[in-house]
Amino acid sequence: MPEPAAQPLLASAIRAVHQLRDLGDPLPAEVTARLAGLTSAAEIDALLRPHVLVEVSVDEHAGTLTRPGAAPPRLVQHGWTSFLIRVANPHRIEGRLNGSTPGVYGVIDHHSHSARIALPDTVDSVPRIEKAWLQTRLATSGELSGLEAEYHVISAYSRDAGARSARLAFTLAVEDRPPSLTRPAGNQAGVHMMMSATEYGATLEFDSRPAREIRLDVREPDGASSMAAVTVRDAHGRSYPSTAMRLAPDMFFHEHVYRATGEVVVLPDGEYEISVRRGPEYREATRDVRVEPGTDAVELRLDRWVDPAARGYYSGDPHIHAGGCSHYNVPSEGVTPETMIRHVRGEGLWLGSVLTWGPCYYHQKQFFSGESISPPALLENEAMQQAQGMTWSPRPTDRDDESALRYDVEVSGFPSSHSGHVILLGLTDQDYPGTRLIEDWPSWNLPIMRWGQAQGALTGYAHCGLGLDAGTDELPNHVVPRFQSIGSNEIIVDVPLGSADFQAGAEVAPAAELNVWYHLLNVGYRTLMLGETDYPCIYDDGPGVGRTYVRLPSPPRGPKALEAWLDGLRGGASYFGDGRSHVFDLAIDRDDAREQRRASPGPVRVTATVAAWLPETPPPPPEPGRPAYSAPVGWHLERARVGGGREVLLELVVNGYAVASQRVLADGAEREVAFDVTLERSSWVALRILPSVHTQPIFVEAGGRPIRASKRSAQWLHDSVDALWTAKSGFIRPDERDEARAAYDQAQAIYLERLDECEVD
Repeated sequence: MPEPAAQPLLASAIRAVHQLRDLGDPLPAEVTARLAGLTSAAEIDALLRPHVLVEVSVDEHAGTLTRPGAAPPRLVQHGWTSFLIRVANPHRIEGRLNGSTPGVYGVIDHHSHSARIALPDTVDSVPRIEKAWLQTRLATSGELSGLEAEYHVISAYSRDAGARSARLAFTLAVEDRPPSLTRPAGNQAGVHMMMSATEYGATLEFDSRPAREIRLDVREPDGASSMAAVTVRDAHGRSYPSTAMRLAPDMFFHEHVYRATGEVVVLPDGEYEISVRRGPEYREATRDVRVEPGTDAVELRLDRWVDPAARGYYSGDPHIHAGGCSHYNVPSEGVTPETMIRHVRGEGLWLGSVLTWGPCYYHQKQFFSGESISPPALLENEAMQQAQGMTWSPRPTDRDDESALRYDVEVSGFPSSHSGHVILLGLTDQDYPGTRLIEDWPSWNLPIMRWGQAQGALTGYAHCGLGLDAGTDELPNHVVPRFQSIGSNEIIVDVPLGSADFQAGAEVAPAAELNVWYHLLNVGYRTLMLGETDYPCIYDDGPGVGRTYVRLPSPPRGPKALEAWLDGLRGGASYFGDGRSHVFDLAIDRDDAREQRRASPGPVRVTATVAAWLPETPPPPPEPGRPAYSAPVGWHLERARVGGGREVLLELVVNGYAVASQRVLADGAEREVAFDVTLERSSWVALRILPSVHTQPIFVEAGGRPIRASKRSAQWLHDSVDALWTAKSGFIRPDERDEARAAYDQAQAIYLERLDECEVD
C-alpha cells in the first residue's frame, strides 16, 4: 500500500499535538521540535507511534478494526489523560468516528459531555456501577476528512486507582454513503447516517495512579460550618468529579457538588479553580488551589451579602422533585430524603417542598409523612456508592436545622394534568378518596382542589406561565390565550369558586406568569403568587432558582415547619423571585398589614427596605460548554440592569400598572425607599423589580367598597373561561363533564357580577 501524503498527515499531526498541549498532556519537547521539520509520512508515524493509544483501520465498507498502540495506558484517578489516536483510512471514506467501551462509561463522542449510567428501576445496580469505572471521549471533532491517514486525540477519565482492563472499539458514521457501502434493507433514499457494522476492539490494561482526598473546610462569615455548592474546575473548564461519573447525591446535570464542612472531594495533583456559594443570598467566592504532595484540606469561606432570616423572612421552594425529569432516564424511583436535604441545605433554603408526581409516584409516596423532616444528609445507598468509589463520610453542620423537607403532591401525569399542574402543600392524606391508581383520580382539577383544602392544604398551580405567553410584555394584557399547555389553566375557574389559593412561577417570562394573577387581583381576589423552581425539570441548577420569602415571628422548625410557613403566606408579608433582590417590610403609611381599611381614597406613602446585588459589570458571555446564568426568558436580576450599569428599576404597582419608579443601586446595601401616591379607589399595591422580585400586595379598601379595579379584567377572565372550555373539555371524562360545565358556568356568572361592580374600565 502506498505511503500516505506527508503534508496532510503532518497538518493533522500538528493539530493533534497542539490539542494535547492545550489539554495539559503535551508531548516531550524534543518530539514537538522535531515534528515540524519532517518531510515523509513514515518519519511522522515513527516519531508519534510511541504516543498513540490505539490505531484504527477503516476498510472499504466503512468497517473498523481497533488495535492497541504503543503508548503506555497510564491514567490518573479522578483526572483526565489524553492520548493520540491514529486512523488509517486508505479508501478515503468520510464520516464521524464514534466509539464505545463495552461494560463501562465509554462514550467516545465529541458531542457528549457526560455519559451517566441509566439506572434501571431497581437499586440492585452495584455490579453495573462497579464496572463503570472509565469515561472516554474524543477531544477532537472526530470527523474523518477523507485523508488516507490522520491523527485524533482521545481523553480518558478513571474513577479508580490501580490496574483495570477495558476494551476500546470504534465505529464510523457515514452520511450519503457511496454505492460501495452496503445500504440496509428498506432504507429510503436521501441523507442517511450509517454506523459501520464491524468494530473489532482493542483490549488495554490500564494503570491509574491514585488521587488525593481533599477535605473542604466550608465556613459561613461568622465561622459556622454549613453545606454549600462547591464547583471544582481545571484550566480547561472540566468539572470534578467528572459529571458523567457521578452518583447521587452528586448529580450528573450539575457542575457543582454539595459538600458540608469536613467532607471531601478526590482530586489528582494539579491546578484548580474552586468556587463556593449557598444560593443567591451569597456572592460566589472563588480561589485558585494547587493540589500537590502535602495538600489535604482547602478552606472555603462563604460570602453572604444579605440575610433575610435576620429580618424575619424565611425562604422556601414550593416545587422540587426527588424523581423524574433530569434525575434518571427511567424516572420511576428517584433519590431519597437524605439526598434532597443535602441539595436544599446547599442552596440555603429553609424549606423545600418535595412533590411526588406521576412518573415516580408509587416509589416516592413512601416518604410522605404529613410532617416536615430534617434528616441527616447521608449517602443513600451505601453499596452503590461504595461501588462508585464514594467512600467519604457525611458530616453534620452547625446550620443543618435551618433546612427542612416536606413531601407533598403535584398532580402531574394524572388524568387532570391537562387543566394545569396542581400543587397541594400541607396534605394530611396524599391518596384521593376511592382511588388505587393514578388513573382513578378525577379528570379535572376542582374536585382535587376542594379535597386538598378540606385537609387544610394550600392549593395552587405550578409553572404558571407555561402556555400563557400572549406575544407581548405588556402587563396586564388582554389577549385571551389558547390554554394549550400546563400552566395556570383551570385556576380561573377554581379561584372564583374558592378552591385555589396560589399560582407559582418565577421561571419564565413575567408577562406570561403575572397576567392571570393581575387580572384576578383586579377583580378583588386575594390569590397568592409564589416563586418556585420545578427542580430538576424546568431548572436543574439546584433548588431555589425561584423562591418565596415569608415573614414569620420565629424560624420554621420541627414537624409543623411547613404549616407555620403556609400560615405566614396566608396572612402575612411575603415576596418571591430569584433571591438576588429583596423587598422587606412593605407598608402603607407605616401600616404593614395585608388588609387595610380607610374611610376614603386619598394620598398615601408606600415604604419598604430594598436590597439587590449585581457585579459591577455584566458577566461576559458564557464560555463554550458553560451554562448561561438562566433560561432565555427566566427571572434573573441581570436582566434588570438599567443601561448596562449597576442600577435596577424598582416600580410601584397599583392595580396592575406601574405608577411610579425609582432606580436602586444593586450593590448589596439595604436602602429605605418611599413613594407618595394618591389612591383614587380601593386598590391593591405592590413593589417589583422585574424580572427579579415581586411582593404580595397590600389590599386597601376605601370608603367601604371592595376592590373592583377593572371591568376589562373581569371581561378577560369571563372570556378566558370560554377559551379554557374549548381547549380542555374534550379531556374531561364524559361522566364528569356536566359537573365541570356547571362549575365553568358558575365562574363566568361570578365574573359578570364583578364586572358590574367594577368602577372603571
